[in-house]
This record gives sequence, structure tokens and C-alpha cells, in this order.
Amino acid sequence: MTEQEVLSDVNDELFSLLTETAGIQEFLDEFAGMAAERLSGAVPVSCAITLVRRRKAGTLAASDAVARQADEFQNRFHEGPCLEAAMTERSVYCPDTVLDARWPLYLERLDTRRVRSILGVSFALEDSGRAALNLYAAQPDAFPSAAIKAAEALAEAASSSLRFAVRAASADDENHNLEAALASRQTINTAVGIIMFQNKCSQADAMAILQRAASSRNMKLRLVAERVVNSATPHP
Repeated sequence: MTEQEVLSDVNDELFSLLTETAGIQEFLDEFAGMAAERLSGAVPVSCAITLVRRRKAGTLAASDAVARQADEFQNRFHEGPCLEAAMTERSVYCPDTVLDARWPLYLERLDTRRVRSILGVSFALEDSGRAALNLYAAQPDAFPSAAIKAAEALAEAASSSLRFAVRAASADDENHNLEAALASRQTINTAVGIIMFQNKCSQADAMAILQRAASSRNMKLRLVAERVVNSATPHP
């Protein structure tokens, strides 16, 4: 697959994806599929997109189950060519997962019957995060220099769209985390109020009672608070 073939009408397709997909996640999923299709030649290629932020890595999208599992294994063991590509901001190529010894924890657990060569291509986010376009093939030596250049050219051509989508997806995750944290805090505050009413004690004493209960039961404070709230809520 040549660079010219890979980039043919790519801007038109990216525009269509941005305008026709229902949301950020759908755009990322569709882009992963598009990249896999464009970069597949004689050897079929799977694609995933990895985001590394605050030392935590996650798979944002994948073209199929093979790419998603191979990607998530790297995140689980904190090593692999795609994570290295994202962190070093350069392309990293593993020509043969059976013979390569650079990432032993990852490669020892990888299903090499389905993934024999891997290419990670970084793209800039212009903030504190790192990201990579990750390509997987079932045959060794699947990414010669021409294929690597084609993958880099595709990542470059799509970089603006990818940056927008990845930032939006990351912001969405942070909003969900914030909402969860606020909900947890509200539950704890409600439980403290119930304990204050039941025990005629101060807020500090009620919080201490809740914390002791969580410690003695080896449970998270939020879960104990939920039990307190549920037990005090009348049920029909």
C-alpha cells in the first residue's frame, strides 16, 4: 500500500466522518476502521487508538477485537510498542512479536497467532496527553518502510481531526469522573446527616462513625454511606 493510495480522498472521508457520525466515540471507531482499511494491502491490518494521560493509558477505539485486546494488554502491563510510540512521540515498529525481546511482559502474553507484527505511530495532542495510532497484523514483517511512511502520512493528514476527537473524548471521561465524584460526595453527606440525626451528634462525630464502619468492614466509604442512606429510606 503506497502513501499516495492511502491518502487518496482522505480529507473528504474525514470530513464525512466528522459531519455524519453521531458523536465523538462513533467518529473514533469509524476512523479506526477507515485506517485499518486504507492501510491493509496484501496483509490485513487492524487498528486501535491509544491515549496516555497522567501516566494512565486507555484504548479509545479499535477496528476489531484483535486490535482492542492487543492494545489493552499493553495498557495492562504498561509496556509495548504503541505505548512507547505515544510516550516518545516517534514511530515504533515490532517486526515479529515472536522474536522481539523489548517488551517481555507484554509479548509473552500476546496471542502471537493473531498478532505477529505491530506498528505504533504517535500523533501530537498539543497538551499534556500523548496518543498513538496502533496497527496490528497477523504476519511478521507486515510493515516495511513504505507502509510505515504511509501510516505516518495518514496520522499526519488526520492529526487535526484526531486531536479534536481525542481531546473531546478525554474531556467527556473527565466530566463522567467529576459527576461520579460529586454523586459520591452527595451520598456521603446524606449519610452523615442521617447519622447526626439518629445519634444526636456533631458532623465530625458522624463522619468518624462512618469512617470507623468502613474500616471495620473493609469497605469503601461511599459503599457504607449508600447502605446508611438505603436503610433510612422508606421502601414501599
